[in-house]
Parts: sequence; C-alpha cells; structure tokens
Amino acid sequence: MGSKRLLEELESAIPGFAGYKQKELRREADKLLREQLARELKEVDSRIDAVYGDIVDSKLTAHYQTMDAITAMMDVIIGKVETADYGYAGFFSAVKVAEDALDSVYDFDKALFADVTMMGKKADELAEAVADESAVGKLAKELRAAVMDFDKKFDRRKDVLLKLE
Repeated sequence: MGSKRLLEELESAIPGFAGYKQKELRREADKLLREQLARELKEVDSRIDAVYGDIVDSKLTAHYQTMDAITAMMDVIIGKVETADYGYAGFFSAVKVAEDALDSVYDFDKALFADVTMMGKKADELAEAVADESAVGKLAKELRAAVMDFDKKFDRRKDVLLKLE
C-alpha cells in the first residue's frame, strides 16, 4: 500500500513520470505476450516434430523436403519471437497512445495467437493422415503455407507498432 502511494506521489511530483510508468508497463506486457507466443509456438513445433517422425517411420520420403522446410521455418520464427526487441519507439514512448491505435495492436496480436492455434490444428490433421500418402502431401503443403503466413505476419507486427508514432 505504501509503495502505491509513493508511485502516486512520484507521478504528481515528477513531470512525465506517469508516461514513463506506462512505457514500462507496455514494454513488460509486450515481453510477456511474446514469451507466451513463443511457448505456444514451441508446443506446436513439438507436435510438428512428432508428425515428421511418423512420416519418416512410414518412409514417406516424398514429403521429407516439405517437412524439413517447415521445421526450419518454425526454428526461425521461434527465434524471431524470442529475440525481437521489446517494442518500438512509438509504442513505448511516454507519449499517450490513442486507445483505437492500441486496439489495432491488440487485434493484430490476437490474430497471431489464432494463427498459432490453426497451425497446431494443421499439424494434428497431418498426424491423423499419415496412413494416406496423398493426404499427407496436401496437408504438409497447407501446414507449410500456414507457417510461412505466420512468419510474414509476425514481421508486419513492427509496422503495426510503428503506426502508433
């Protein structure tokens, strides 16, 4: 309780302190969001690895290249999410950000999580179809497309944040 009063006193006594506090809260929220996104991506990646193992066990050699590409892209994406800066100047500045602008960032991030869920479903569909080689080819290509789309979308996140400036 005492530390809360101290923060309130600092806010009123130091010009710009409230903006600084908001900046740090945004930075921490962004970090937590990306950590959760990375965890969910890793979980999907482990499902993809398991499916790849099933494909190898079934000797479906025609699909190794596609699966290699998917697993390599997942490694790159997870690395991007884990190592991206904790934000961008406009989003984390002390300047007050309009609520509708923040809503666009939240909507974008929500869509990223929905995409991870969809990639997980594609991996599950692929796992169920390993016995049918023609279905494996189709589903592996769909999964690769979904992973590539996620990668491009995550790269656009910076642009969404920069629009807040």
